[in-house]
Amino acid sequence: MIKQMAGVIFCMMLIFPGMVKAGGFGGDDSGTPGYWYAGEAPSSIDPSKSPLVFVHGYNNSSAVWHEGNDMYEVALANGYETAFIDLHHDRDMWTNGTILAEKLQEMYHHFGGKKLVVIGYSKGGVDIQTALVHYNAHPYVSNVISLSSPHFGTQLADLAHSSAAWWLAALLGNNNEATESLQTGNMQYFRSLTDSHQNAAKNRYYTLGGTKWGSFGSATYWGGLYLSQYGKSDGVITAVNSRLPGASVVQEGSWNHTTIREGSHTFPVFRPYTTITQPAAVFSPASSGSAARQPGTHSIVKGGKAVSAISEQFSVEENVESMTVSFLSEKNLSALKLTSPDGKEYKTKKAYQEESEFFKGAWVHQFEIDYPKVGNWALKAPANAAYLYTVALDSPLNDKILGKSAKSHKTFNTKWVLFGFDSSGKKLQQKANGEKTGLMTESDFTHEGVYNVTTEVKGQTENGKPFERTIIESFYVDQSGKRYK
Repeated sequence: MIKQMAGVIFCMMLIFPGMVKAGGFGGDDSGTPGYWYAGEAPSSIDPSKSPLVFVHGYNNSSAVWHEGNDMYEVALANGYETAFIDLHHDRDMWTNGTILAEKLQEMYHHFGGKKLVVIGYSKGGVDIQTALVHYNAHPYVSNVISLSSPHFGTQLADLAHSSAAWWLAALLGNNNEATESLQTGNMQYFRSLTDSHQNAAKNRYYTLGGTKWGSFGSATYWGGLYLSQYGKSDGVITAVNSRLPGASVVQEGSWNHTTIREGSHTFPVFRPYTTITQPAAVFSPASSGSAARQPGTHSIVKGGKAVSAISEQFSVEENVESMTVSFLSEKNLSALKLTSPDGKEYKTKKAYQEESEFFKGAWVHQFEIDYPKVGNWALKAPANAAYLYTVALDSPLNDKILGKSAKSHKTFNTKWVLFGFDSSGKKLQQKANGEKTGLMTESDFTHEGVYNVTTEVKGQTENGKPFERTIIESFYVDQSGKRYK
């Protein structure tokens, strides 16, 4: 089928050279942004079925729909015309939205003036809404279907730009315009610009979200483990952050961030919303406050760059039922050891390379320990490497970290990065950073922008045992100093 499709594309190149991606069918992450191509026409075109346009997400390309994925084949078998487009895999929604708006108009005319149904995977859903609302592509589209799109951002983007993780994220190429834009604070700003826009209600939006993140070593496992403190997720996006104000939640099911884009898994679910005549509503609307939540307090997060050796320590309190230590580096550190307070040494059971978007390529070394000893634990390895590690604790203290019961004997250290806006008032630019002893207060937020804040909490339990946590937050501050989080 792919060979047949390639033949069709070759013919199209002769007629519409700007429409087909250079290099033939599909593409890779370095493909030319803005080139699009149509799939093979079904044997019989049903006028009640809208042409389907597929938009990829962050750190992937149009190939994500047909390489290792049956979405194209399933759509064609169901009698749909299809088109695929490549956008920048590492740019923000404003850059991609501009390109997509122009190309949606081309596709609309290519398909004879039939309104399109546009399907966005992950960040692609945000790019689509930007094109329709802010760049006036709404007349060419009837419905939008988003597959686990970060409409309220993702805490993995917050992590990537935090003081603990930026060394490793930068080395892996993931400190870029796209991940900056997907910080939860910036997406609050985007929501403030978008949800009240006059074009926001000119198309129908439908969302699907995932609630499974796989097993150890799978592409979405580590991300899901980190995100578990924020609720259900597919390993990259929490279900609550995949909801969109004004949209209809079609389903939040047992998909991970990979299976949610696969035709055999989700096409039958969203198919009813791809035709000219829409079915009766069987879903629930998402509210504008869907994503409001407390910061994550279940983890310790640290990182940096070691010149010759890694030597880290962290404290574990009493009554912890389980502890998972995930150590990420650009190198496979076979000599990495975790040592308990009583001197017992642990070696990682397995190391694997992370495949999901935000820390793709990092080696993940994992330790899982039930009922860990109370006291100071150590991580050591001879290495010249950038690293990040997270300690996920199943502890009764988690929900009390910011409460009065754990208030005594606590100290705070806060590091922050401020991203301001360029002259357009939309695109982010890193402006400043800082550190202070104690918590940040309202008087610290003197500039408009997106703040990425890491708060290190240390203290003693009621039994006098040491504990620590790391709280990573991102929020938007407007010109009057009001915080949105």
